[in-house]
Amino acid sequence: MNLLAHLHSRLVSLGIDCTLEEDGIVLDRGSEKRPLKIRPEPEWEQSYTKYKTARSLSFDATQRVLIHNNSFEVLIARLAPSPFFTSEQYTLTDNVGNSVNIGQCSHSFALAFLDSPEYDELFRVRIQRRIFDSPMAARRISTLLWTPITATYSHKGRKTPAQFQENALHVIRSCLFKIAAEQHDCLAVWKPRGRKIDLPHSDAISGDDSIPRARYDEDVVSFYKVAKASPFPSQSFLAYYHVLEFYFLRVAETKLHDRLASLINNPSLKADKNTLDKLISLIRGQDLRNDETEMLRNVLDRYIPEHDVIEFISDFEARCGEKIYSKRRRVFGEDVQVNPMKDHAIANAAKTLKHIRNAIVHSSDRYKREDCHIPLSESEEVIKEFVPLVRFFAERIIYGSAC
Repeated sequence: MNLLAHLHSRLVSLGIDCTLEEDGIVLDRGSEKRPLKIRPEPEWEQSYTKYKTARSLSFDATQRVLIHNNSFEVLIARLAPSPFFTSEQYTLTDNVGNSVNIGQCSHSFALAFLDSPEYDELFRVRIQRRIFDSPMAARRISTLLWTPITATYSHKGRKTPAQFQENALHVIRSCLFKIAAEQHDCLAVWKPRGRKIDLPHSDAISGDDSIPRARYDEDVVSFYKVAKASPFPSQSFLAYYHVLEFYFLRVAETKLHDRLASLINNPSLKADKNTLDKLISLIRGQDLRNDETEMLRNVLDRYIPEHDVIEFISDFEARCGEKIYSKRRRVFGEDVQVNPMKDHAIANAAKTLKHIRNAIVHSSDRYKREDCHIPLSESEEVIKEFVPLVRFFAERIIYGSAC
């Protein structure tokens, strides 16, 4: 079976109405659009023949890793667009002839992914729309293949060395750091998502064209925009938290001012020892209560009614289909829970958000690894689940502090 026939069989398995012909695959796109012909490419046909006859070739679709003899190829993710011109390909070598090549994946990697169950989702999400909406009457066979950026470590020598995969990853990661430091191009080895929860989409466009009546604090809005724009859940969470943190002292001082005013403005006030002791007690008491969790709780309590917090959690968890906030769970070495009940919701939320913030910023080696966050690790997915909660508070505080 050649690649054309194999691809036809793959499309049929995905429910696509298509016909195999000598010079291509014809896809039926309905009565409103003319059929689309997928034409073969000699280069890919040759690669498919080599791929099918290759020995010692294994592909891990979950980890996106292809191993062939002494070659280790893994998917690479570009973390952010570079402000500089970046190379499409990097090749690094050592003094014994081992090499790391970073660029478009090998044909074997693309063909192995085509045969994997992971291709089904990719086809439905990206490729199907591309081919059915295309105004063209013909496309090349490579249109249906996924050719991402990968890093390939090639070991020179006939024998596969001990701990080959572990060493290959180590070398690739070292090369990616060198490229980031010297070429300003930030790449990372792709990691599969761990615990998957279908979070409700909050990025749907909504609203109207009216000019806001309020004037928002531009400094706070800057933190909010950074949070919205960041591709990393940890950095997004931290920027939203900065919105909350921005009002720590303002709320604490306002509370103290009101209590002092209540005492000082008493018409029967006398500057005696008893009154002075009360003033000193108020000020000292305020200082003792000003730990960060208490300050955070005061900010949340000032700007957001607790019943709104309860309503948000209940609605979000209903759409999510899982109690990700209200159920007690272990997060970064500590049990957290936001109980959606009066006199509990805001206090629990403050404690939870502060704990996650600490896990992000405390990277000292005196902490256990499960107690703190490591960027680009599985803990990004854990933090991602709490981003909607901290974003809810940040938005409500911005609204409440506007003038």
